[in-house]
Amino acid sequence: MQRNGVKHSGNGRTHTKARAPQWAAWAAGLTGFGVALAPWLSGGVYVGARPVAPSDTLAALLWSADMPLMGALLASLLVLVGFVLAAWHAAMWRLPVGRFLLPLVLLIGWMAVSAVWVGSGWTGLLRLVQWSLGLIAVLTLTAVVRRGAAGWLVIAPLVASASLLGLRGCAEYLLNALGGLPNWRVFASFFNPNLLAGYLAMTAPLTMGVLLMLGRELPEPRRRAYTASLTVGLWLQLSALALTASRLGMLAFIGAAVVFLALAQGQRLLSRDFLMRLGVVGVLLTAVVWLSTPATQRLTPKAAAQDVHSGTFRIETWKGTARAALSNPIFGVGTGAFEWGYPRYAQVGYTRAAHSTYLEIAAESGIPALLLLLAMGLSWLRRALQPELPPDPARPVPRAPDWRPARFGVVAAVVGAALHNAVDSDLQAFANLITLMALLGLGLALAVDGVFTIPIRPLERRGTALAVASVLAIALTSFGLGEWHANQGRYEALVSHAPQAVELYSLARRFDSTNPDYLLDAGELYYALGRRETAFELMTRAVALKPTPRNLYRLGLYYERENDLERAQQQYQAALERDPHSLPVLLKLARLAQSNPADPRLPDAARRYYERVVEIQNSPYGRVRAIPEIVETAYGFAHLALARHYRALGATVQAQGHYEQALQVFRNYREVTYPFHLAGRTLGLYNPERERQILSAHLQVLHDLASLYEAQGRLEQARALRAEHARLSAE
Repeated sequence: MQRNGVKHSGNGRTHTKARAPQWAAWAAGLTGFGVALAPWLSGGVYVGARPVAPSDTLAALLWSADMPLMGALLASLLVLVGFVLAAWHAAMWRLPVGRFLLPLVLLIGWMAVSAVWVGSGWTGLLRLVQWSLGLIAVLTLTAVVRRGAAGWLVIAPLVASASLLGLRGCAEYLLNALGGLPNWRVFASFFNPNLLAGYLAMTAPLTMGVLLMLGRELPEPRRRAYTASLTVGLWLQLSALALTASRLGMLAFIGAAVVFLALAQGQRLLSRDFLMRLGVVGVLLTAVVWLSTPATQRLTPKAAAQDVHSGTFRIETWKGTARAALSNPIFGVGTGAFEWGYPRYAQVGYTRAAHSTYLEIAAESGIPALLLLLAMGLSWLRRALQPELPPDPARPVPRAPDWRPARFGVVAAVVGAALHNAVDSDLQAFANLITLMALLGLGLALAVDGVFTIPIRPLERRGTALAVASVLAIALTSFGLGEWHANQGRYEALVSHAPQAVELYSLARRFDSTNPDYLLDAGELYYALGRRETAFELMTRAVALKPTPRNLYRLGLYYERENDLERAQQQYQAALERDPHSLPVLLKLARLAQSNPADPRLPDAARRYYERVVEIQNSPYGRVRAIPEIVETAYGFAHLALARHYRALGATVQAQGHYEQALQVFRNYREVTYPFHLAGRTLGLYNPERERQILSAHLQVLHDLASLYEAQGRLEQARALRAEHARLSAE
């Protein structure tokens, strides 16, 4: 006999809970596995087609995450199947509390309005699809997860995946250290170390909660086996976090850990065994930090100076993003359009992200979007922290497990994510977004009063679920298959297999016809093959869909090749309007303003452009950069042009100053940046034509400055420059 989900024996004294329906277990398991798989497949950030050889596509997808869109497709299909299963069978649908669900739905809706209003195109659509999948994950988990097997089918894959990712990070560091790179910062399958740090700042507190819960609930000897495994997993995650050398990531975890320990201590849940295991993890982690170069370098005076630079860049980027948000307070610069909406407000070097999810959402989608995000977070926290009574110890075995440690682990994990998203744009990576959404769903599903249940007729449930899942699956398939072919096309283009590249890009555009990167790349291929009309049609469409300063500049170059200088100048001016600090554009406009390139004397317009480049060099934009090791040679070209100008006018002192500054730029480039470009030949970083231009300018500076020194009687310095000139010429 069974009443209310409880089975009773004939004598009425035996009580055992009925198992969760099989469909619920499948829905929870598929969702949990999809979320756990996401960091391995989609920890990268889409930045356009990446060159991947056809024979390496599976490795690029399954290991290096060079195909984040295809990876998101595979992980999301599991989540969508779980969603459809839940909607198909659930007679009573459990939904997140309205104060959480309503702001989340309104946030996604506002992002959609921003994308349409401003016209952010494909990038806006990608952002909307990813957030919609996050909403689907929340809905599925709150619908099927209970305090039992369904909960473990989500939590266990998350913790196991994070532990294995930590192991991968530690192995990655060890292999690179043995290979001669002891200062390697690990990033596993993520786009950069900071995004990996943001992921681990979420998973490590969750692992702590599971460790505390199982240490209290399981009997011997199962307890020892599980807690030992979790202790090792926590150590691996924290070791990988330390090896990212992300100080802000480590601080985010410390903040989350403090929250967890405070909550657990407030409920008198901490045990001696748990604290001893944390102590062991701490000792082992200290050894990792002490022995690893990336972590110990953070303690040196040189690292302190570098951190000042990095911190200054981050703070100035926040200021620029805030200016963008305040200048576009309602709908922002467009959902997903940060790359071309932010540069006009920037006061420091180029960046793809705001280094703060909150500011980035405000700048992209408007201040109302940020307010909705904060309202959603505060409502979630209120529900997730609802107090509950512990299980009755007088109840005969089997008593209900105490899920409070796991709940506190989820809360601390979300706190870790909230802290790190304040200082980095973690949610740009789909893996971080879907993991955070899964944690939000878990927090509500495990809370005492985190969901409400309403009846929905089967036709409405199933029809809505199928429609939503179909739309998202079609969009994801379009993104993923387009990327699959475009990456191979990019590789074929790099190895000069133009016909194969054209065919692959045609397939990519067939699957994803509005992706501006594929349109622009295909246009350049058609131009190389002599099909000018088709090329300009594709490139013009690409620039209209994604008007980044870089794309406008590239289109201007092709008009210049066609000797259509008027259209070229229009594109350059449009690029400069988008980014007033664009150095390549300023140099192009300066050269277009110089009617006679053979005459070193500059017209006023050309001189002003070059002086603007020098002004940028001496401004915070030129001094504070994301990667200070990358030397910008545009400053050297500007100094060389001004030096020749003043020398032709007889202003020797001014000419010498510009020559010496140009020489410093080119020497720094040759020493620091050139080897990096040379090593990146296979990635397309090395441009022979560009390198010849830089070398030619370097040689001219040496020749002209040596002549000036000889005229001044500084023969020893002149001979040194002549010797450097001869050595570079021989190379």
